[in-house]
Amino acid sequence: MAYFQFSLVKQSVFLFSVVAVFSVILFGSSFFYKQEQLDEERAIKGKMRSMQARISNIAHDKELVNTYQGVYKRLVDKGFLSNESRLSWMEQLERTAGRLALPDLQYQVDSQSEIKQDQYPIPHGVSLFKSQLTFETSLLHEGDLLELIADLQILPSGLLVVQHCDLSRTNTTMDNSEKGNNLNFKFHTLCDVSWYTTGEIAVPDLPSNSEA
Repeated sequence: MAYFQFSLVKQSVFLFSVVAVFSVILFGSSFFYKQEQLDEERAIKGKMRSMQARISNIAHDKELVNTYQGVYKRLVDKGFLSNESRLSWMEQLERTAGRLALPDLQYQVDSQSEIKQDQYPIPHGVSLFKSQLTFETSLLHEGDLLELIADLQILPSGLLVVQHCDLSRTNTTMDNSEKGNNLNFKFHTLCDVSWYTTGEIAVPDLPSNSEA
């Protein structure tokens, strides 16, 4: 009968136990390490998604700025975001009438009034104002009216809207002593033009011009 070496078995069992415990510890450590890595990866992915969302929002905001910056600049250049400049309207009318040799120009500028919310869908916090210019004059031809309106449109004093213009045919000869001749005016026009601004309410009516 072989001699049973209990001490060797005991050592083997102990060594196996140590290896088993070490393996369990190693497996547990690797599992927790992997979980930490997964948690860190999820956190990084979350941060990346958040960063991508922020970049997307920044790109969207930049696109909005690029889209509306031109519109805003045009509104500023047109004087829509400032006070009205009614004196420039009258000065321009008289300059154009002088250039076109229209001696019987008459005009009237009404008081500025605030547009009510029920008239137009006005954004909150914005006050919209309107001023109306009425003018009438004889015309040598229809193109004179287009030039009168075009010269008013280029003024940086608000957004211009032609409410209506009546154009009637007539045959009127007027003395144009400055030019040394008589002019045959074939048309007569009466126009209502409005300017819109967001500036403060301006002064009351200026005196009308009724020189013939």
